Amino acid sequence: MITQWTAQIQKKESGKILQSLWRRKLSRIGIFELIVGLGVLIYFLMTVLPLFMAFSFSFTNQNILYKTSEFVDIQNYIDLISDKNFTRSFFFTARMSVFVTLAANIGGLLVALMLNHPGRYYTILRTIFFIPQVLSAVIVAFIWKIILVDRGLLNIVLQQIGLTAKNIHWLGDPDIAFYSVVLVVTWQLIGFCTVIYLASLQSVPKDLLEAAQIDGANRRQQFRHITWPLLAPGVTINVVLLLIITFKLYDQVAVLTGGGPGFRTETLSYYIIRVAFSNNQLGYASTIAVFLFVVTALISGVVVTGLKKREVDY
Repeated sequence: MITQWTAQIQKKESGKILQSLWRRKLSRIGIFELIVGLGVLIYFLMTVLPLFMAFSFSFTNQNILYKTSEFVDIQNYIDLISDKNFTRSFFFTARMSVFVTLAANIGGLLVALMLNHPGRYYTILRTIFFIPQVLSAVIVAFIWKIILVDRGLLNIVLQQIGLTAKNIHWLGDPDIAFYSVVLVVTWQLIGFCTVIYLASLQSVPKDLLEAAQIDGANRRQQFRHITWPLLAPGVTINVVLLLIITFKLYDQVAVLTGGGPGFRTETLSYYIIRVAFSNNQLGYASTIAVFLFVVTALISGVVVTGLKKREVDY
């Protein structure tokens, strides 16, 4: 009995000693270093490690179903050249990315110019325009699917006012479905662009605008020669981020069209998922993922370099 009590006392004492040691270590390390270290660890586990694994898998014929994995050198990369599905999904993604980036930036700039005024009313409007960006992409896609399906709200309204006598296949026609996807993605991203442009507009020095006004410049001239050049950093941020977002787009396409009809609205990300989990070709899917990463990085680098040249200091 005495031996058990002694053992329990020793455990308690050792526990207290360990706690005190941990406290001393934490005090020496510091909370800031601990948080930074945790962030770096999470980034490594969620980004660097998956990227390294995808790169290594891209040189194998890794199969999820049969759990086979053989080194095939660069055969997967050679197969990309003759893969018509890959080519179609790549050009669809690139085309959609250009359309969305242009539309969202133009729309976001126009909305920002409209809302660039003080007052409670404009603050409420800014919040309303930013709501789509806060919502999940899946929720946004489901809302628009209710509107765009054959017997959806849009067709019902168009038929009621006499603009069409039959249903328009907004998601079933490949050509129309492309613009439907562009519309949905643009609608969600306009709020993001608006916030960036609003911040850029509010950073424009008022004394420059006042001096231009005194010199006789009208609002159009003030925007062209003063405001627009100073918006260059905001343009760079919006264009680069939207290109990255749209090149890896998956959720909206999965909900709206499922890549159809006939895989005509399939993005690269959707094709990667289909190859990996429907065809069980994890190795080939990793090859496409590596290609997507490299292309996105190259395009982003070129765009940043090009847009940075037109930025001005004041």
